Amino acid sequence: MIIDRTKEFEIFYKQFSTRGYKKGEILIRADDNPQGIFCLTKGYVRQYTISKTGIELTLQILKPITYFPLIWAINGAPNMYYYEALTPVEVGRAPKEQVVNFINDKPSIILELMSKLLGDYEETLSRIEHLVFSDAYRRVISVLIYIAKHFGEKQDEIVIVNHRFTQQDIATLVGIARETASIEIGKLEKKGLIKYIDHSMQFNNINKLEFELSSDTTSSI
Repeated sequence: MIIDRTKEFEIFYKQFSTRGYKKGEILIRADDNPQGIFCLTKGYVRQYTISKTGIELTLQILKPITYFPLIWAINGAPNMYYYEALTPVEVGRAPKEQVVNFINDKPSIILELMSKLLGDYEETLSRIEHLVFSDAYRRVISVLIYIAKHFGEKQDEIVIVNHRFTQQDIATLVGIARETASIEIGKLEKKGLIKYIDHSMQFNNINKLEFELSSDTTSSI
């Protein structure tokens, strides 16, 4: 029987104890030397940075199965970011040396990890483009599309995200004030493009949301 090499990596992590973190707990602090490489198996983790003026900017939202911090592990670069439990999470944590030794002669696993890193890099470039060139309305749309595509479950034309990303979550993803995020999300709700239902988010038509992002028309209602 041939084992999927990426599944082999998950099996490798099963030898290490699982750790749980409550929502809001910090897994890794910026400038700290991480205690190992984490494998996120349940929940969402927010990777973010804080400016000198105290403004938070969320760089990525990690979902299962994700390994972090890989750049620190592979390149030896200092960790510059915070990792916080956005929801209750469960992770495995393995010593850096054991992980590196395990994947060292497994090119298929290395290729899969590189592919994930490059995908994240491409998404980051797109988000930076919107942060620099777009207004607040389109910044919010761009991150909502990111959330829908990465955390949503498609049901015909509707996409359901079974986690309610708060207005503050949206704000820190696009570098705007929470009040501004609230206003822009309200515009999209009035247009019927997004709906909050209990603890979930509903996107009624992603194609229309993408058209709204590329449209030159005003965002006013």
